[in-house]
Amino acid sequence: SSGINAEYGMAEYFSEKQIEQFKELFGNFDKNGDGDISAEELKCVLQSLGEKVKTKQCKNMIKQYDKNRTKRMEFKEFLDMMANVFQYHLSHPESKTGNGADIAQNRKLEELFDSLDVDESGYIDEEEIIKLTEKLGEKMTIEEVRELIGQVDKDGDGRVNKDEFKRLMSAK
Repeated sequence: SSGINAEYGMAEYFSEKQIEQFKELFGNFDKNGDGDISAEELKCVLQSLGEKVKTKQCKNMIKQYDKNRTKRMEFKEFLDMMANVFQYHLSHPESKTGNGADIAQNRKLEELFDSLDVDESGYIDEEEIIKLTEKLGEKMTIEEVRELIGQVDKDGDGRVNKDEFKRLMSAK
């Protein structure tokens, strides 16, 4: 679609109405109207959304999304952050409760993923899955492995990233 979604590359995440709402929210916290928000301003945004955060955490968040290294968050970077937050909550509905068991389970899944990601690429690829199934005494064909990957490969890159793996392992 054309319009604001295309402009920010966010059509797959947010409706035009949501982007307009984020723009309004962003504008409310861009106190000096310079088009970006500081760590202090971001802290106010997040606290208004019910998040308990410290300025240092906000600086780290900005650093994570600060593509142009200005130490401030522009609207496009703010949208990237919101997309990640929404994606996380959609794929982890249980995280809203924030109980310790979920956190421990999440940590276990991350450790399992890391042990399967033999080449430490951040992905589990066909070769790593085949090696794993051989270790477990299950010989899988490349077609079976591709089918397995296809079931969880949300971004279509032919590999399984950590989020896709956690989604697969958490499926009830």
